[in-house]
Amino acid sequence: MKQILLDVLNQPTVRRWAYAPGHRLAIGWISGAERRSWSADDGVAEHPGARALYEIGSITKTMTGLLLAVGEREGQWTGENKLSELVPELAGSPYAEATSLRQLVTHTANLPRIPGNMQATIADKSNPYANYTEAHLLEAVLSEPSRKGKRHAYSNYGFGLLGYALSARLGISLSEALRDRIFLPLGMNDTLLRSGEFKPDPAILVPVYNAKGTPTPHWDFTDATAGAGAVCSSIPDMLDYLASNLQPDSHPIGEAIKDGHKEHYAIFASKGIGVGYSWMFYREQDGSATHWHNGGTYGSSSFIAFNRDKGKGLVILSNRGADIWSQLPLVGMRKMNVDKLARKLLDGLYRHSESLR
Repeated sequence: MKQILLDVLNQPTVRRWAYAPGHRLAIGWISGAERRSWSADDGVAEHPGARALYEIGSITKTMTGLLLAVGEREGQWTGENKLSELVPELAGSPYAEATSLRQLVTHTANLPRIPGNMQATIADKSNPYANYTEAHLLEAVLSEPSRKGKRHAYSNYGFGLLGYALSARLGISLSEALRDRIFLPLGMNDTLLRSGEFKPDPAILVPVYNAKGTPTPHWDFTDATAGAGAVCSSIPDMLDYLASNLQPDSHPIGEAIKDGHKEHYAIFASKGIGVGYSWMFYREQDGSATHWHNGGTYGSSSFIAFNRDKGKGLVILSNRGADIWSQLPLVGMRKMNVDKLARKLLDGLYRHSESLR
């Protein structure tokens, strides 16, 4: 795998992107009992120790989903509980009384990508979530009509709402809930949710750049939207997170981790594509399942994937955002980005079973 990584990084298109000025690309992978990492500064490391913190964007959603699963195991709530049961302020709302936590965690709650009242709160377009408060969130939900049926539609709004509802039931901030129930049990001691008074150490938080290489602000959140994308983490911590998903039975919240891997909504059943508690998954040709999620802010991009049957996993963290052109599905028009790099590396990781050395 080491040679595959170096070969991929030496491809001209990849190299120009990976070694762009200010870009601190970091990659970690696990194969069986072995783990390795790579960064432009350190090369390949057997025991990664760098504490550099990155915005992981929407990979946060997998952790909010895990919080839901942990709370189910603890008897705090069930996935079928309605939103209004956890948030008293939403009692009487037709939408909140009809929408379950499981709908929110599987993106089947019939919500748009962002709340309808969010645009009016944006003072700085480069930091769009900073001023969106719990009061705004409640106002938005109270204005939602009841919607029948289920459809899968990716929603940051829905995950902000899910995180807010879970922390409201627990009576603590979402930052505290994730720290105490997810990060500390999994040994992720440097990971935190960037919300309210919880701020990462500026000495280890990597600066971020947009797709053009221009410095841009880190995103700020309140608990109204933090569950959708506010976590900052490091390669060592994300490798611990990968390991917990690859071998959940060795962790104290392992049963909850496995609950989150199960299919809770079939997106394309005939193709083996579905969603668990935020985790997207698809079937490989050999019948095994690869679970994955990606993330992005205006100045960061990330990717994580694992296959429990193969015992392999990959995480990529970048302090450079993607632009609209990198998302176009037209042949020859997709710019280099984290998702494209992940596909190249996963193909190599799955093809080769040799020891990583």
